[in-house]
Amino acid sequence: MSSMPLQAHLVELQRRLKYCLIFLGVGLLIAFLLREPLLAIVSSPHQWAMGKLNLPSQLVVLKYQDSFISQIKICLMGGLIIASPFIIYELLKFIEPGLKASERRSLLFVYFPGVLMLFLSGAVFSYFLLIPYGLYFMLMFGTEVGLSPMINFADYVSLFSILVLLTALAFELPIVMVLLSRIGLFSAGDYKKSRRYAIVVAVIVGAILTPPDPVTQLLLAIPLILLYEVGVFVTRFTEKKQQQKALLPQSDS
Repeated sequence: MSSMPLQAHLVELQRRLKYCLIFLGVGLLIAFLLREPLLAIVSSPHQWAMGKLNLPSQLVVLKYQDSFISQIKICLMGGLIIASPFIIYELLKFIEPGLKASERRSLLFVYFPGVLMLFLSGAVFSYFLLIPYGLYFMLMFGTEVGLSPMINFADYVSLFSILVLLTALAFELPIVMVLLSRIGLFSAGDYKKSRRYAIVVAVIVGAILTPPDPVTQLLLAIPLILLYEVGVFVTRFTEKKQQQKALLPQSDS
């Protein structure tokens, strides 16, 4: 297969990015039309945490523009999640011309569902576990010393959006590990030898991406460690398949 010139790659990248923006715009429009139920969905982890501590769950607005800007953030996040299957597909299609025929099939039937599933799994994990229990722990820590929380709507939306999106991206770890193996930077053996360092990095990443409390840090670090092990297993599996394919012509001769 002939390689595409640099200018053709740039034109193709521009075309794929244009499609991504169109899909994001459609997702944003859908999210804007559904902003009331989206607002209820986003507020649910906060209400659960406050309810567990028998505290009033009303979010407050401290500035005139906070309500508008925060709802736009919610719509952007919702639009990105709605459009994520199409955006991921376009990004994978961009790298398709540089692959062999067998690799193209893997791209569409293995990598595409894998990337999408991990992205959505990270968002779901963040929504149902990381955020509500993290909020509960932080609120409980304050109420024990007699503090009465009054949570700013804008601050909550910013925290919610960052945790959902960063956790969704962090869950792509196994795919990244496999891709690094396919281009020859690392092998399954390298990953196994680096397991102890990976655990330390997972804890550090959990501390960076989450609020400064040990509960949410561990809630993110533990899945990252498990995903690392999944990445090691899948990398070893793909390497064995590549070795078997390399031996096929010799066995036929």
